[in-house]
Amino acid sequence: MALDPAPTTFERLRVLAAIAATGTIAGAARMLDYTPSAVSQHLAALEREAGTALAERSNRGVELTAVGRRLAASGTDLLDEVRSAFDEVAAAPSTTALRIAAFPTAISALLLPARERLEPTVRLTIVHAEPGDALRALVAREVDAAITDGLIDVEHGLHRALLAVEPIRLVVSSSRRVRRLEDCADARWVLGGATSRTGQAARQLCQAAGFEPDVIAETEDHHVTFDLIRAADAVSVLPALALTDVPDGIRAVTTLDLNLHRRIELVTRPRLASTPTIQTLERTLRP
Repeated sequence: MALDPAPTTFERLRVLAAIAATGTIAGAARMLDYTPSAVSQHLAALEREAGTALAERSNRGVELTAVGRRLAASGTDLLDEVRSAFDEVAAAPSTTALRIAAFPTAISALLLPARERLEPTVRLTIVHAEPGDALRALVAREVDAAITDGLIDVEHGLHRALLAVEPIRLVVSSSRRVRRLEDCADARWVLGGATSRTGQAARQLCQAAGFEPDVIAETEDHHVTFDLIRAADAVSVLPALALTDVPDGIRAVTTLDLNLHRRIELVTRPRLASTPTIQTLERTLRP
């Protein structure tokens, strides 16, 4: 049966995209504020319209077939294109709304200043999310763009634009004298855990310098890190965005180059990347 581009079909494509993003009927229902039964009905109706199975159900959830994955990807592009078309033909809108997800330091150092510069032409709604969650929200169409730290793999054919490359610094108490990394061999360390690429890279640097860091805490929250540095005379590594307002008694060692960096990227869906609003946001976020 030929797919009929009726209004209901657009909604069914939105349901299929939500299933693709969450992997379960229940997850898609929560994302769209539907009942699981309504999601299942939309999926079944779309399969009838397409004339083929789009998903296979199992105890682990729902896995889209090859046809289902192609239709979900094309449907997401189509929904973005329709939104862009309406944005372009809207009668002289005074404000364009944009939802963007970002991690805490990017919110304070990048998005809040950008929001002041963009208003009232662009109204930013900021969603606090760590990079992995931000990308999932972007794929699920819960947000229009995401700022990531470049340490999370970007998949799903998303468009990415480099905003900055920031150094990662050794951070110590002001009383600690450091000229080289080996000077911190006897220190207690605060580093990211097993899933933190920065934390793992710092461990490798310490090992290359001839010592195993004595890690007393694992966190990527820079506020917690600052507290631990002061309380335990610990040392850590933090990216530059986290060092814009360092508390008294703590300093970043700028004379020591760890040769560690992270990329700050603006990620969006391909159909939105060329829109004037996203391009304006990208220019505003760049230093």
